[in-house]
Amino acid sequence: MITEEPEILCIGNALVDVFAEGEAGAQYGLARPVQHIEIGKLKEILAELPESSMVSGGGAANVAKIAGLLGAKVHFAGAVGSASTMYGSPPDRFAQLFEKELSGAGVKLSLSFKHAPTGICLYLKTGTETRIAASPSAAVELSESDIPEDILQKAAVVVIDGFMLNRPGFVRHILRMAERHGKVSSLDLSSASLAREHAAEILDYARQYPLILFMNEAETEAFYDELKINGLIANGLAPAPPETENNYTFFQSLTAGKPFPVIVEKLGKQGAICFAGGLIHRAETQAVIPQEATGAGDAFSAAFLSAWIQKKALSECAALGNRAARIVLNTVGTQVNRKQLEEIAVLLFREN
Repeated sequence: MITEEPEILCIGNALVDVFAEGEAGAQYGLARPVQHIEIGKLKEILAELPESSMVSGGGAANVAKIAGLLGAKVHFAGAVGSASTMYGSPPDRFAQLFEKELSGAGVKLSLSFKHAPTGICLYLKTGTETRIAASPSAAVELSESDIPEDILQKAAVVVIDGFMLNRPGFVRHILRMAERHGKVSSLDLSSASLAREHAAEILDYARQYPLILFMNEAETEAFYDELKINGLIANGLAPAPPETENNYTFFQSLTAGKPFPVIVEKLGKQGAICFAGGLIHRAETQAVIPQEATGAGDAFSAAFLSAWIQKKALSECAALGNRAARIVLNTVGTQVNRKQLEEIAVLLFREN
């Protein structure tokens, strides 16, 4: 049922997510809903907060953690910080937290230790809104030489963190390596801004490499609209659509007649829809009022991919993804345990 070889290799940003509440983001210098700040400043803000909750984070790391809790064989590669700049220095406290949580989920780790501190992402709830302040720090120092090719050769699917889209050369290196070893890659678009900014590259990846693409509604709209605005749909880079084209018919035409790409759109309370081989596969879900949405999309991807490598039908992969996402919506970040995912795990590894 489950082999000893890694079934999923996740490559991405190794972060610690910090959840806290405050009266106003402005008092901490957080003027925008989402912003990047220097790691030292972020640590100063954390020191001022009365209370906080910390959990391992980063898109690919979340996928690894949830897949591990579901019982899949998983390996994660990322970069974290050392406690000092001295050679052989132990990991800093955030790296230790990250390592403990993923190891506790059964994930094997290939962590590269950098001189920069471990990356942090703060989710500061201020009344009815949440301010996000991120400092990837050591995470973005992950290099091509840090990718464990021996592990990649054993994996069925290679998960690439969507926030690495800002490093197109690095992403393409992983895609080429995976293809060279006959592996399928997976990429989550991660944000509407990334989907818009890198639309042409994402389309090129989908056309050139065996790829499973995950996106939510906002990312789908941004991706598709950017392709239309720049004429990339009608100029031969993608199948030319009729005047009545929409993103659904475009995804059908993009996937028609070949096994890849597989495109998965996460629709929240409406479930999910998959496009493969020119066909549409739907999976509905039960709507829930989320406690906190961070990591829910990653949980969906984790369960979907864990089912996919078990050769489940795409509609079943999406249905199990929906169930995992609902569980994470009822927690803060990915603070779930194996027992909460037990029912999904039973369905996941049940014989078809």
